[in-house]
This record gives sequence, structure tokens and C-alpha cells, in this order.
Amino acid sequence: MNKKTIVDLLKDSDAQHAEAFAAYIVEQHQAKDKTTGKWKNYFLHSRTEQEMADLFKRVEAEGLVFDGKHITIQSTGISYDYIAYKNKMLLVYPESKIDLELVYKGDTFKFNKTNGTVDYSHIVADPFKKDEDDIVGGYCVIKNKRGEFITRLNSEEIAKHRAVAKTDYIWNKWFVEMCLKTIIKKACKYHFDDIFSEITEMDNENSSLENPVDLPIDHKAALDEINNLNDLKEYWEKHRGSGKEFDQYISIRKDQIIEEKAERERVDQKAKTLPTNISK
Repeated sequence: MNKKTIVDLLKDSDAQHAEAFAAYIVEQHQAKDKTTGKWKNYFLHSRTEQEMADLFKRVEAEGLVFDGKHITIQSTGISYDYIAYKNKMLLVYPESKIDLELVYKGDTFKFNKTNGTVDYSHIVADPFKKDEDDIVGGYCVIKNKRGEFITRLNSEEIAKHRAVAKTDYIWNKWFVEMCLKTIIKKACKYHFDDIFSEITEMDNENSSLENPVDLPIDHKAALDEINNLNDLKEYWEKHRGSGKEFDQYISIRKDQIIEEKAERERVDQKAKTLPTNISK
């Protein structure tokens, strides 16, 4: 992945943003796992500079900046965090008041909506105790010239969104942030789909509706960590009889592992034929 090529392809974009994006892509392209020494992101190794520039332009068309922090590149494509969703809302409706919060056990949350006006109260039981296991749900209140809206998701609904993620890595590492993103994403899609349709389409590339939504998350998380068929078979034999959704996801992971292995082999073979300074 060549930094200069990416910058040249983005010559019509903001120079500072293009430079930062190109540096971020090259950094991700070169990143290796400290334990295995293998590439962390094979997605980038099977893409071209033009494809990366196109991703930047897709984000740019939404008025946002592909900054590598709130908008990142994942193994399945572009990912937006909850801050990026807020930024898009404020870009279109600068006067927006956005309140996005999680509710924990012991909290008291009440709301009512009268003649389009949203009134709510959230009394936090213990502001210094934030155990992820105590999350019971969350809410997003958006008020702007378009109206006043409230969206609520309980923990079971959030878990179903986690279940359809193509990989559990981000959820496992950034659980609170992903809960917040799930809630505001739902609010934006439900109430502002006309301005968020492109963003949610890009973001949904990180999800798979084929995933069984009622599979226990401990199984999904463990299976997403497995990257070879022998370990997958061993895990299935150890937990066989865990239900049809478990067997369904075993089958899905089997196909994914085969595809990922083939992709790695193509990338590794291609790398052997490239000049050593290709990433400069």
C-alpha cells in the first residue's frame, strides 16, 4: 500500500485529511500480530490504493472525515462509532440536542411524550460503578427543528445486534462504546433514515444477517477467536448438543475460516513477488 499513491488519488480532497488518511491506511496495512507475526488486516492486503481512496470519498461525500479514530477501517470495511453518528446529525441539524446514555441496574429511568414533546428523567444510582454486566439498556434522545425523538433498547435487544456482527472482536474490546453506537444507530435509522441511509449501508457491511441471534454470546465470542478448522472441530466436539443455533454458527464459521485461509494464502503469495519498499 503506497502512501503517495493514495494522496495523489485524493488530490481534489482536503490535503491534510488526505495525508492523515493515507498515513493511517499504510500503518494499518503494515501492522502485524506480535504473537504470530502475521498481518493484522488481510482486508487491506487484498485491496488497492484506488479502493482505499474510494472509501475515503464515500465518507467525504457524507461531509465527514475518515480520521482513523471515529471512522475506521475494519476487516470487513468501514466502521463508524457513536461519535461519528453524532457528528453527522450535528452537520445536518447543528441545533440538535443529543442525549445518549446507558442505564444500569439500580438506576431509575422514566419518560413520557406529550404532543411531540419528550420529557424524561434518569437518576443514576451509583455514578462510579459501571459494571458491563449491570447494563440493562440505554436510550437516545434527539431534539432539533425536525422534532423530538426517543429511542430505547434493552440489553436483550442490544445482544441481538451484537450477535449479527461479523466479528466479536470490537464488541469484546469496546463493549460500552458499541452499546452506545447500537442505540444511536437505531435512532438515526428509525427517525432520520433519509440522511443516514448511506452511512448505515456502509456500517452494515460489518454485519451478517445470517448469524443466529439467539446464540449465547460466550459461544459466539469463542468461535470468532478460532481461525483454523482443527480448533473449530475440537470446539464443536466439546460443546456438541448445544442446539441448532450453535451448529448453524459452527457451519458459518467453517465457511468463513476456509475463505479467510484462502485470502491469506493469496495475499502471502502476492507479497513474495512485490518489492520490499512497496509501502513507502
